[in-house]
Amino acid sequence: MARHPIRRTGLALALMVLVTASGLQAQAPRPAPGRNAAQDHLNRTADAILAVKHAKFTLKREGTPAFLDERNGITFTTADCIYAAPDRVSCDVKVSLKNGSIVQLTRVWVPEGTFQSNPLTRQFAKVPADANFNGAVLFARSGIPDVLRTAVQNTQVVGAENLRNQPTLHLKGEVSGAKLNALMGNVLAPEQMYPVDLWIVESSAIPVQLHVTEPQGNGWLIELAGINEPVDIPTPRLPPAPPARQ
Repeated sequence: MARHPIRRTGLALALMVLVTASGLQAQAPRPAPGRNAAQDHLNRTADAILAVKHAKFTLKREGTPAFLDERNGITFTTADCIYAAPDRVSCDVKVSLKNGSIVQLTRVWVPEGTFQSNPLTRQFAKVPADANFNGAVLFARSGIPDVLRTAVQNTQVVGAENLRNQPTLHLKGEVSGAKLNALMGNVLAPEQMYPVDLWIVESSAIPVQLHVTEPQGNGWLIELAGINEPVDIPTPRLPPAPPARQ
């Protein structure tokens, strides 16, 4: 049976954020003896995410492409994004149009609203706010940090692993679709548990990579880099309105 693209998601622009940590030098406190070590690592990572001022992250869709615009049949598999605290995110997204053409557009979330560029003219237009996802929410207290603190079950410390030429600590657990849907746009079965793997730099608790596994070979891979390297996300300028007809 043919599989169809899932609806557009926040992790589609998604868990839009954790991952390669290079830059944050502060040493986070180590987990206290006698406590749940795995959950302590998750709590420290939640605190580290809230302390991030700037970041670059890449979101990759595995398996069936995800909808960016379901009404117009536009899907995507990769988004390269930047974040500026507390509430600005810009993503360059490679999309596949209904006719099969591959183009790139930019979607921007800022306090003034959500904007998207035209793939041909590169001019921005304001688009309706996505009711289920705002890229900046991923870094907010109610986003990924809340998931790590309150929603990961059966958490385990897998052990030390070398990831992209840096030492990391691998954690894993399960998160309900109901909890992930707040970030991913209500595309998961609320009652189902989804495996989640997280790699962090143990000394700073900065996340290096996050993976969410779905059935049938689908999933999301999020990689974070450029921690606290300044990025600029201005509010897009809209083209002048055409003159009114006389």
